[in-house]
Amino acid sequence: MTLNSTKAGIAQYPAQSLEVAVEFQDPDRGEPNEDRQGSSSRTNCPAVSKPLTALIPEHNRGLTLSGYPTFMIYVPYSSTPARDVEFVLLDEEENAIFKQKMPLMGAPGIVKFKLPQSAPMLEVGKQYRWQFFYRCNPRLRAEDDGVEGVIARINPSENLTSQLAKATTPLEQIQVYAKNGLWYETVTLLGALRQEKLQDQQILKEWKELLGSIGLENLAGEPFAPCCQP
Repeated sequence: MTLNSTKAGIAQYPAQSLEVAVEFQDPDRGEPNEDRQGSSSRTNCPAVSKPLTALIPEHNRGLTLSGYPTFMIYVPYSSTPARDVEFVLLDEEENAIFKQKMPLMGAPGIVKFKLPQSAPMLEVGKQYRWQFFYRCNPRLRAEDDGVEGVIARINPSENLTSQLAKATTPLEQIQVYAKNGLWYETVTLLGALRQEKLQDQQILKEWKELLGSIGLENLAGEPFAPCCQP
């Protein structure tokens, strides 16, 4: 999959109707791409019951308003023995413009990586590919297990700004992001609520609904892990 092949349809997604729960409607109805899931069977990584998985829509593309967005990945591997993970950001010419290696902690679980201020800020109107690797064998990169996705930053429309101004609760704000196709804001904010309010059944219901809407309902019960900080 090349960046140029994803440009069609990355413009502002049309708003979708949301009645109760946070449900993200993927506007791309083309063939699904397998890159959001890794494959330990192709490496010498430990056997796992669920694959390494990027928490992104099935077609590996998403919009954001942020120059420094947060990325979420389910890591099925234990952090014992010690292993590293690596985040890579590529521009439209496939140049690696940012790389960050970090120790894995607290896994298995869902990890979050916020693009740091030391990285190039995402520019409006451009697309980027991001990759996340688990280092199965520190001495052999060919043994890495990895996932990837495509992200594009946009400016908020007047309609979106108006909708956000009318949102009076965090969940209402999240629903606005979801129905406007802003995946990274949706999953980041709802994920933060889920972490902060583990006993809140309404938040759990919304989290399950959101992941179910992109075909990842099997990850809704997974814990959040403290990795990954540069």
